[in-house]
Amino acid sequence: MQRTSYTLLIVLAVLGLLAGSWGMAQRLLYGLNPVAFGSYVPWGLWVAFYLYFLGLSAGAFLVTMMAYVFEMERFHRLGRLAAYTVLIALLCEVLFITLDLGRMSRIYRFLITPSFSSLMTWMFVLFNAMLIIYALKTFFLIRGDLVAWSKDPQRKGRGLYRLLALGKSEYSEKDHRRDHKIVHGLSLVSLPVGLLFYGTNGAFFAILMNRPIWNSALTPLLFIIAAILSGGALITVLTHVFMRDAPLVRALGRATLFALVAFLFLEMLQFFVGYQADVPWAVAALNLIAFGDYWWTFWIVHLGLGGLLPLLLLLAGKDNTTAVAWACALIVLTFVAVRFNFIIPDLAVYKLEGLEHTFYHARLRTQYTPNMNEWLVSLWVVSVGLLAFLLGARWLPVTSSDAGGMEHAH
Repeated sequence: MQRTSYTLLIVLAVLGLLAGSWGMAQRLLYGLNPVAFGSYVPWGLWVAFYLYFLGLSAGAFLVTMMAYVFEMERFHRLGRLAAYTVLIALLCEVLFITLDLGRMSRIYRFLITPSFSSLMTWMFVLFNAMLIIYALKTFFLIRGDLVAWSKDPQRKGRGLYRLLALGKSEYSEKDHRRDHKIVHGLSLVSLPVGLLFYGTNGAFFAILMNRPIWNSALTPLLFIIAAILSGGALITVLTHVFMRDAPLVRALGRATLFALVAFLFLEMLQFFVGYQADVPWAVAALNLIAFGDYWWTFWIVHLGLGGLLPLLLLLAGKDNTTAVAWACALIVLTFVAVRFNFIIPDLAVYKLEGLEHTFYHARLRTQYTPNMNEWLVSLWVVSVGLLAFLLGARWLPVTSSDAGGMEHAH
């Protein structure tokens, strides 16, 4: 990444933190009182962002599986970057979903009074397992370079790198082989853990019988394809920016193209089945997506900027890495609209006829628009994630090769 672009992104992240701090202060002081969602629409913008980062982490997770479980050599160069991306995305996920809880301080109850018949308990357990696995995996992937950097007299912060390397001062070929074996073992463990984690998130929505769009066997499949699409697109952009590996970018671009076509096809099936079934609640929710107040997020942001335009760029510019990177960047940036249109419309339909005329209160309405507090808190969390990623990319060896410091071992 060019120094000018890096500096600009750092400045934007810091400004986002400062601007979002007002919203965070309100959230911490007044709980959920400042937000716009209520009893009938209990999940809003923050859950949409949670699902967004869930997808980004899942795509990066898939890359680490191809690199360290299936030992696909061409993905080894992306291993560190993908593992670190999973870690940052998980950080953003937990911040968003924790802030969405009414009483954040009660999260400890998952530990002392878990209900293993609840999918939410399993989401908590599997999330923490993923966080631990990827923290360890990132450490063992970069430890060799941490040792090398701690001994480099021209590098600043040698004491910090020595601390991060846990005091290790030498790194031999034997150490490298052992760390690679540990990473392989962690990857084998993370394969079922990750599949269960992402599958559980999809199932959490699919089992809700009073939500006709979510309550479908198609929902977990949509979650998987959406994760491959958005996360794969993110990894493609990062590969273009940090690795400058043109053949790999083009290969990832082709994979993203197939994922985009598959996702749009499944989305079309969702509308087709929903309208053919003619269930009033489902039709009403689909109408809200396509023709409601936020129609433009579906037609312009998602299908136009995040669907048709990337499709054209990936087809016409498949050999042009810049075109591929721009197409993938558009998919990543606009995918929040997909998550928003998944969460809100199914909540915005009264499931009991006449309920809207029975009780009158701002918290008992289905008309939901994210307010300034929700946007400021979202800006703060996204800025935290962006800043953490940029600082890691600059000061940690997460974008270097998979050699693990072997060139410095002797």
